[in-house]
Amino acid sequence: MSSFFSGLLGRKAAIADDTAGVEKPAIVYDSIPWLEPTPDMPIEPTPEATPEELQAIEVVSAQRTKLLAGLPAEPLDDGPLFDASVWLTTTRILIYVRACKGDAQQAAVRLRDTLEWHCTYRPHAITPASMREEGATGKMFINGYDQSGRPLLYMFPHLENTSDAAVHLRYIVFTMEQAIRSMPVGVTKLTIVIDASLFSPLARTVPLSTAREFLSVLEKHYPDRLGTALVLSPPAYFVMFYRIVAPFIDPVTKSKIAFVDVKGVKGRGRKEGDWVDVRELVRPDMLQSEAGGDWMYKYCQDAYWPVLERMYNAAFSRTSVTSGEH
Repeated sequence: MSSFFSGLLGRKAAIADDTAGVEKPAIVYDSIPWLEPTPDMPIEPTPEATPEELQAIEVVSAQRTKLLAGLPAEPLDDGPLFDASVWLTTTRILIYVRACKGDAQQAAVRLRDTLEWHCTYRPHAITPASMREEGATGKMFINGYDQSGRPLLYMFPHLENTSDAAVHLRYIVFTMEQAIRSMPVGVTKLTIVIDASLFSPLARTVPLSTAREFLSVLEKHYPDRLGTALVLSPPAYFVMFYRIVAPFIDPVTKSKIAFVDVKGVKGRGRKEGDWVDVRELVRPDMLQSEAGGDWMYKYCQDAYWPVLERMYNAAFSRTSVTSGEH
């Protein structure tokens, strides 16, 4: 599984494609990202808790004081502090209950582990300024929403530009936190769009060790956040490798992975084995053109980062974390 993943609002600014041929008119690209939901956006909210899940939530909630007691102290710097009592919402308890298949005690243990991780790793204090170099090439960023109102996390592994594994992981966590901030109220999952068209075992991508650590962090501290993983135009040997390891992937996770034939016809208009029609999952005008959509968007950090910084600054004060029901 690790090797599988490792291989991988306004509308005011535009930039021209400088690679266009002389005899062709330059393609004009949009460069302003879509990071916030609109009021009329259709969403598929998280299903309400079942009677059994409500009972498990009550068991966990009864341990609230214990869960919040004696958490590690954060350093007193200029970054925001983690407000565990605000973070520990009923929605988050439900997410962990579902990740633990209804086991309330296991959910409580995992919640405590994540609360401690927030105090020590401090994902809330990873600032856009500290991640600017990681975001320079557009190797990973949030942009747009699928038909269920889930933020789209684009990943372009071939655009990897740095080599520090620890910083790689911080950028992944930073991007996950941004995805959660971009979720409409009632939505708790995201859709990952991975460009595998240039996949090569020899290509410069995220190291396997980093991918494993990323998956570990994702499983422990961002459980049940994946809605769908769309793999764009994977080469034949990539598909073959996936089908070899597929029997060993958790069935729930495997059901969320699908391939997209961006320029071909596999899955077009219907599901065809592992292949799907991405335009049925994401509205074409909200899907980037390289993913098979109609949105002529081109990542430009100078246009993307100010929007990201505004959202980050709005989400946090200098003294504590603000939190919604995501």
